[in-house]
Amino acid sequence: MPFPNFIDSFATNITGATPLETNPQHQALLDAFIAVQNCDRRLLTDIATAIETGKGTAQQLEACADALTERFIAGVELSRLLSVDCCCAQDAEPCVPCGLEQGEECCQDPELPGSLLEACLDVFAQLGDPYAVASADLVDALRDLPGTAGNHWRYSDLTQARLAQLLAPHGMRTRDITLPDGRRRKSYQRDALLAAMGVCTSC
Repeated sequence: MPFPNFIDSFATNITGATPLETNPQHQALLDAFIAVQNCDRRLLTDIATAIETGKGTAQQLEACADALTERFIAGVELSRLLSVDCCCAQDAEPCVPCGLEQGEECCQDPELPGSLLEACLDVFAQLGDPYAVASADLVDALRDLPGTAGNHWRYSDLTQARLAQLLAPHGMRTRDITLPDGRRRKSYQRDALLAAMGVCTSC
């Protein structure tokens, strides 16, 4: 469950405290730590789960390998954020909630994409709404956008690892998919993106 949530909002109301704005860098640290915990749980579950009837060993090993890769990515990102000297030591006052310094383009600009999920869906639409888009292709398209993709990365600074980190809390991860052009790539599926946005794909 994300923090702060409705319980924290309720606590603020009943105590009469003044609602505070979230520091983007602090939120990034919290998100990265939660992502590491989620990856650890998934990896341990995949390793501990007995092979299901009709499921080959190779498939189980592939699932464990995918989970381990995501854990590596999440751990590296958490280490990077923890290594920052002081996230509060900034000469310029940060823009809340985008984290950009004053004078830079702000994520509140109405011309900028409303959210990362919407931006990803726009890329799918520009490509003709395929059932899947390679992670590398999605990142290349997103890097042309202005503004921030999350609380701490600009779209122009996105990498496949960073995109995976940002989409993981929405339940999205890549799959090995053979694309229409014959390439077999780590890809994101359109149905998973729509589901993450709360759109019913079976109606």
